[in-house]
Amino acid sequence: MGTTRVPLDIILRGADIVDGTGAPRTRADVGIRDGRIVLGDDLGDAVDDSTRVIDAEGMVVAPGFVDIHTHYDAQVTWDGDLTPSCWHGVTSVVMGNCGFTIAPTRPEDRGVIARTLENVEGMSVEALTAGIDWSFETFPEYLDAIDRTPIRLNVAAMIGHTALRIYVMGDEATEREATPDEVEQMRAIVGEAIGAGAIGFATSKSPTHSGDAGKPVPSRAASIEEITRIASAMGEKGRGTFQATIGPGFYVKELAALSEAIGRPATWTALLTLSEAPGRAKETLDKQASLGGVALSVPDC
Repeated sequence: MGTTRVPLDIILRGADIVDGTGAPRTRADVGIRDGRIVLGDDLGDAVDDSTRVIDAEGMVVAPGFVDIHTHYDAQVTWDGDLTPSCWHGVTSVVMGNCGFTIAPTRPEDRGVIARTLENVEGMSVEALTAGIDWSFETFPEYLDAIDRTPIRLNVAAMIGHTALRIYVMGDEATEREATPDEVEQMRAIVGEAIGAGAIGFATSKSPTHSGDAGKPVPSRAASIEEITRIASAMGEKGRGTFQATIGPGFYVKELAALSEAIGRPATWTALLTLSEAPGRAKETLDKQASLGGVALSVPDC
């Protein structure tokens, strides 16, 4: 059939469109041409025999979801589809949460990193050993390795405090605070990572995070002064977000003070509502609002 416009590559017929703005869903066709979405009242004259037609009756077409808390840091090196997220409408993921990354890592510490991920995130050491192509050591090399991997989803990565401490301090990373020289080494590595494309620096002080051999993950041994100094590399670069899993001695006031000190945004890894403390998330947000932070509405449930 003839067309008066450049033919579409794909058209989804009769979809319920939810555009993410809060507006009511609408029924319409959605076209794709050269990788770009095409909307309009009548796309019929942009369809020819080369157009792939998909019956989307009864289905929802919506912007992709951004999953801001994932642990695909290892899986991304062998599974470009990032399953199962790609099955559920996720189109962008953020990795490095809680400070658990696989870079920077020296060859002799790969087993420690794998066992840490096994204990703290329930990952299979066998899968990690078989799946990770350790063609990198530094964080910029890790980002380059990801760039060489065919990936279906968008990926953003933070550099993690646990791997960073192991890289600089070795076996003592879980045992003590860092020396001033070690802190400066870590700060320089974070600055290098941000310059290479990392979106932030993440850490954890959570008492629930135990890693290799059941020991507390290395970031739990860090002082607030260490964390602040390392994170200040982002302030120097003028880029990046600080992320923390809260724990004893590291809560709303400390997070706010750190954000002010480094001149960069700070965010929670997660705010949990637990059966034994159902109001904790709302309480945390209320405390944040009292310090001048953003107040959010959390339903009672």
